[in-house]
Amino acid sequence: MIERLRPRWPLLALVFALLLLFYPVLRGEVFFWGLPALQFYPWREFAWETLRTGHLPLWNPYNGAGAPLFANYQSGLLYPFNWPGLFLPLGWTMSLTAVAHLFLAGCGMWALTRRLGAPPLGQGMSALAFGLTGYLVARLGTYPIVSAAAWLPWLLWAATDIRRRSPRDLGWLALFSGMLLLAGHAQTAWYSLLLTGIYLGWQTAADRLRSWKRLGLAVGALLLGAGVAALQLLATAELLAQSSRANGVGYDFAMNFSYDPPRILNWIAPNVFGSPGDGSYVTEGVYFEDAVYIGLVPLVSAAAAAVSWLWGRWRRQLRPALASAPFWLGVAIVGFVLALGDNTLLFPWLYRHVPTFGLFQAPVRWHLWTVTALSALAGLGVSVWGRGRWLFFGVRLATAGCLGAAALALFADRLLPVDIMGNAGVQVIVRALFTTAVLGALAGLLTLAQPAAGSSRYIIWSAAVLALVMVDLIIAAQGLNPTVPASFYDPLPRGSAEAPRAYWPDAVEYSATFERYLPLKDYRVAVKRQREFRASGLADLNLLDRQPLLNNFDPLQAGHLAAFIELLEASSDDRRLALLQSAGVNAVYTMDEAEDGAPQRQPLSQPAARAWFVDRVRCYPPAAPLAEALALDGWQPLEEAQIASDTCPAASAGAAVKTVRIPNPNTLEIEVEAPAGGLLVIAQTDYPGWKAQVDGLPARIWRANGAFQAVEVAAGARLVRLEYRPGWLTPGLLVSLISLLATVALFRIRNFVSSL
Repeated sequence: MIERLRPRWPLLALVFALLLLFYPVLRGEVFFWGLPALQFYPWREFAWETLRTGHLPLWNPYNGAGAPLFANYQSGLLYPFNWPGLFLPLGWTMSLTAVAHLFLAGCGMWALTRRLGAPPLGQGMSALAFGLTGYLVARLGTYPIVSAAAWLPWLLWAATDIRRRSPRDLGWLALFSGMLLLAGHAQTAWYSLLLTGIYLGWQTAADRLRSWKRLGLAVGALLLGAGVAALQLLATAELLAQSSRANGVGYDFAMNFSYDPPRILNWIAPNVFGSPGDGSYVTEGVYFEDAVYIGLVPLVSAAAAAVSWLWGRWRRQLRPALASAPFWLGVAIVGFVLALGDNTLLFPWLYRHVPTFGLFQAPVRWHLWTVTALSALAGLGVSVWGRGRWLFFGVRLATAGCLGAAALALFADRLLPVDIMGNAGVQVIVRALFTTAVLGALAGLLTLAQPAAGSSRYIIWSAAVLALVMVDLIIAAQGLNPTVPASFYDPLPRGSAEAPRAYWPDAVEYSATFERYLPLKDYRVAVKRQREFRASGLADLNLLDRQPLLNNFDPLQAGHLAAFIELLEASSDDRRLALLQSAGVNAVYTMDEAEDGAPQRQPLSQPAARAWFVDRVRCYPPAAPLAEALALDGWQPLEEAQIASDTCPAASAGAAVKTVRIPNPNTLEIEVEAPAGGLLVIAQTDYPGWKAQVDGLPARIWRANGAFQAVEVAAGARLVRLEYRPGWLTPGLLVSLISLLATVALFRIRNFVSSL
């Protein structure tokens, strides 16, 4: 047992680092800053509660006048690592799972570099560099990104030398790609699968074209993983087709969060521009999008691997351990260039001419390739660490320079004029210089003390190196993931889906979210105002308290509802009131009259309903622009419905709605009294999969008022029932189950790949 555990000892450094960095989670606190509170916890809590009541969590009736929940890719309801929250305290489980994925990511990089031939110290360094990279730790609250990225090194591990390995590697490829696709972040999944495919192609080419059949099997295994995730992918594909992103995103949105060249300093000093963890962030931009730090020592080791490979290639004396170095070096360069976005001419050209480059925002996220490649190079680079005379000479000079820089930074307040040192930006740079210089000096001293690889002191020295890397990365990550007591997520007095709906105007929502509660430059504000933030009613915190909102803090929404919201925001006051009524909104949030600056909920002067009959119907062509279709002076939505159809349903006066019930999230029931029949307008998002019945007989659902539903009702007392039954449910489930069985079978097949 000891012999089996001995090669894994470098992973202890990663475990210890995670314990030190996230000990508040171990004692029961939870992550809450940003997306955990505004998206992931509310979605998951509502989904699991729905499941406990015996219903599938397909629809969310509380946000966006109703919105797909299961089809919401980032909800990750089929991802197995999210399932413990169904039985255990959810906030704590989600936080602990996020930290566990950092360990999973580090273990994957450890396994990959071990298979690539890195020494144990290199394996541990790679595990720390990737498991604690700023790219993941700073984004830890974006749970799906971290969950998906954690599978990338495991995919690469399974793909390494697959041409000489067993069918189990195909099984691992299928399993890991399925987990990747279920984790809930399409952008990260696509970048990961693309890199894995390129890696497989590179290996095949390096094998002198002798394993194309096995390459085909590997690609088939990746597709099998997609089959495992088919149920989720089909649901999300329908939502994507209905959304405004169906044909890609606009240029400005796609170029949002391009990596600015001056931020290259973050590779050396992560907080050279400050950190929102302590409120010292002094530049514009979003810290967690630009975070890339892998540690100073791993970065130097990666550079050593690249230089050694280039030197060996020039002298035609390549080290076996660096056989894969050119691939990782190329990936690092490509990832960095793509992350620059519109700061180069390349990415705009790719956006216009190459498919998939127009699907996502934030080119900076291509740094996933960069940090992955550099982490692998860091481990491989340890194999070229030596004890040469010229190396020690250079290290002595570098160490002396670092000590001098640290001394200058330490006494900067005495050396620089008061007016300069009084500048917050200068203070941040001086602190970053001091930290980096001290780390550099310690790294230099360790290099000078390096014993021979076979000596008894080498393992102690290796532990000291990993300890330095660990401390470096812990310092860089301080404050980036604040925690609060788990009671933060306790429900406040709850409403119901039938309760009056409210709306946050864009300007008020932005001000409340990013200025009052979640300022991007200082995470501490949210901790101080945690109670007020929790009670604010912001989307999607409202879901915890079952308070309906027209808003939905979801990156993927039905396109017609998004167009309706855009029209609402651009309309004058009178027309805005009509649009709000047509959406069933009874109150709006404002910050104008608040004495303490907190947002206030103001009732509308003319209340709306969730469902009502209209006296008149006006039809417009379905292809007509929404702004033209609803641009009617004096329009009274409670009296007249605007129907997107070439044929019009009938309307009549005298009908009335008696009750509106939502017996479960996927069903809406309305009792009506219509002496002469009429058109029932329902302020619920029109979406594929909804079926209507009137007294048990199928009825057509019309699209009303640009984004909502209407049903024609015959004369008499009727029960109108709408149920969400998506068409993808049964075929998606069958494909997923068959693919899962085929994946399991791959682990039982022997001597199949080796025969090819």
